[in-house]
Amino acid sequence: MAAPQAVPRRWTALLFIALAQLMVVLDATIVNIALPSAQRALDISDGDRQWVITAYTLVFGGLLLFGGRIADLVGRKRTFLIGLIGFAGASALGGAAVNTGMLLGARALQGAFGALLAPSALSLLATMFTEPRERAKAFGIYGAIAGGGSAVGLILGGVLTEYLNWRWALYVNVPIAAVAFVGALAFVHVAVSSGRRDRARLDIPGVILVTAGLVSLVYGFTRAESQGWGERGVIGLFVAAGVLLVAFVVVEALTRAPLLPLRVVTDRNRGGAYLAVGLAVIAMFGLFLFLTYYLQIVKGYSPVRSGLAFLPFTAGMITGSTQIAARLMHRVPARALMVPGLLVGAAGMLLLTQLKVDSSYVGVVLPAELLISLGLGSTMMPAMNLATSDVAPQDAGVASAMVNTAQQVGGSIGTALLNTIAATATTTYIAAHAHGRPSRLLVAVGQVHGFAVAIRWGTGILLLAALVVAVLINGRKGGRRRLPQASAPAGAHAGARPDVQEPRPALNVESPSVGGNGVAPALDGIAVGGRIRGAGSVPLPGATITLVELGGRQLGRATTGADGSYTLSAPAPGSYVLIVAADGHQPQAATVTVGDEPLFYELTLSGTSGLAGVVRSATTGAPVAAATVVVTDLRGDIVGSAETDQGGRFSIEDLVSGTVTLVADADGHRPSAVRVEVSGPGTTQCDVELRAGGRISGTVRAGAGNTPLGDARVALVNAAGDTVATTMTGSDGEYTFTGLESGEYTLTASAYQPATTTMTIDGTEQTATDLRLGHPGE
Repeated sequence: MAAPQAVPRRWTALLFIALAQLMVVLDATIVNIALPSAQRALDISDGDRQWVITAYTLVFGGLLLFGGRIADLVGRKRTFLIGLIGFAGASALGGAAVNTGMLLGARALQGAFGALLAPSALSLLATMFTEPRERAKAFGIYGAIAGGGSAVGLILGGVLTEYLNWRWALYVNVPIAAVAFVGALAFVHVAVSSGRRDRARLDIPGVILVTAGLVSLVYGFTRAESQGWGERGVIGLFVAAGVLLVAFVVVEALTRAPLLPLRVVTDRNRGGAYLAVGLAVIAMFGLFLFLTYYLQIVKGYSPVRSGLAFLPFTAGMITGSTQIAARLMHRVPARALMVPGLLVGAAGMLLLTQLKVDSSYVGVVLPAELLISLGLGSTMMPAMNLATSDVAPQDAGVASAMVNTAQQVGGSIGTALLNTIAATATTTYIAAHAHGRPSRLLVAVGQVHGFAVAIRWGTGILLLAALVVAVLINGRKGGRRRLPQASAPAGAHAGARPDVQEPRPALNVESPSVGGNGVAPALDGIAVGGRIRGAGSVPLPGATITLVELGGRQLGRATTGADGSYTLSAPAPGSYVLIVAADGHQPQAATVTVGDEPLFYELTLSGTSGLAGVVRSATTGAPVAAATVVVTDLRGDIVGSAETDQGGRFSIEDLVSGTVTLVADADGHRPSAVRVEVSGPGTTQCDVELRAGGRISGTVRAGAGNTPLGDARVALVNAAGDTVATTMTGSDGEYTFTGLESGEYTLTASAYQPATTTMTIDGTEQTATDLRLGHPGE
């Protein structure tokens, strides 16, 4: 699958997308610094204080998949803007909180709108930047924000808390959201892909199951802090979480319009990236919580000084993402960046386990921050790129949402799990060393001991993440599949029906060493093959595929067969550029990383032409709003669709040059179909007139009491005796026929004994006609 064409002014747009993402990420930690002040002001208990953090991350993580699918269904830019408005409103509500419940409710509402904002932001980024080197830079910036933004939140939270008050840690989102909103309106433009938007219904059972499962999981960790791991309610929550999440997977596998298409996560590279991000964030969020309380409570730092103490962490994340990962991503496999990055981060966490009450910031905290941030910065950027690469256009939102889900659920679990471990270790330590009432020094020593124990667990989690990457991520980019054996199906392409198996025919391969247009057998090396598709995901024959070294030397060329398939050969494992071109289509280029085994890679080429116009009423000339416009090719396949705006205007992009059929339809009008010749780059103009259609509606009644009769069959027959339309009445007995031509019609209703009436309409009037059916024997 090819990425959509890069859009103009994308670097300016990135500024505002990054600003919105910074707001979402820093809001998970900006309250950390303000939390002690908010706890005192609102009299929040120690047991409830972590819910100020968890209420945000839990709702955010639980609804992210839902938000990602909404972005796919209704549009990424629209979802992005709605998320900005809602997030700002929820932040203002939280800043004005007068009690614990109001603050927690506002934080949960922030999480809900963040679940709309975050996946649409990342999917906008993934679709706007398609050139490999530009994409690396853009993801480097995004990765730095995703990791360093948490530390920025700590700094900003400290400044606002000390010089204003804790409420400004929430109010600050309002002006940030306003700037991002204005900038997004002006500069963010969605790159249109050739994949048709899936307008299927939302997977509500999936939403309920995954949200309930994640809530049960995180609440189980939270409850364990006060009740213990063996408490019946805690065990019940974990069991419920397991059952609900397994049920979610089953539902997603069976439903026709899943919230999370399993193809997004079953790829070992993407799945490994999601898991690695989640594990890394578990350790990182716990780290922020403990260091915040260590610096403020144990060391006595002010909120501003505490926030500034995290500044090296931010610098390290930016350096790791933009200077290390972005520069090396196209030179080495993702695994070669992520595993060392996680190990360096684990080394920094291990250093923090040496914390004591009198430890110096320069001697322990500073070097640990630098190691952790450089390591995680080098990990997050390639992980995010890997997790969002090579997904079908209709899955871009949900694939982006999975990255954020891994982050936010990891943050919730990290805060709850590690806080539980720290609290348990602190309580145990003080109980074992206290003789009578514990002194303030003993309490401080116990707290630091608890922090060190929890950070030790965080070190183990980072080592586990490194192991996951080493085992699951195989050096290739996500989204590719191995070439199947001759007896196996090639596999479903992006957007294809999963129950259709398509064989892989053999293709001729041209080598640059063969003179003229001679055909040579496949080169020695590693097979690279797949399918090329055009508009409507139809296989595209005759497309030219060229395999090029990163240095520019051509290695092979092939032409797709009748089923759109091709086969080339790479001389050795490594990264290459695959270039695809076909008449009437936008050329595409993609970087492919070849491993030791055959690589299966698909691309979808978009058209170069557009079709636009205005739908008007043939009677009045007025524009017709909310009309449906559909474009089909000569085979009858739908290649584009749109809905007219208030001015009757429509626009459909990425069409292939040639003859198409344009059909317009609207309520109260008769459908109109015209042939249009779409040619060359640019937009072809075609206006459509719709003639008003007659409308017949009424109610079918039965019995002496004229009771409305549901499930009665109503048929409309024209003067020639042809049945024009049939319908069944609803529970209220009502029926409606629209878009009728002028003429005489016979209306028949049947359920018990039929009732018939005849009428004439002139094509513009609306006729109400009730029919009464009698019971047998009446």
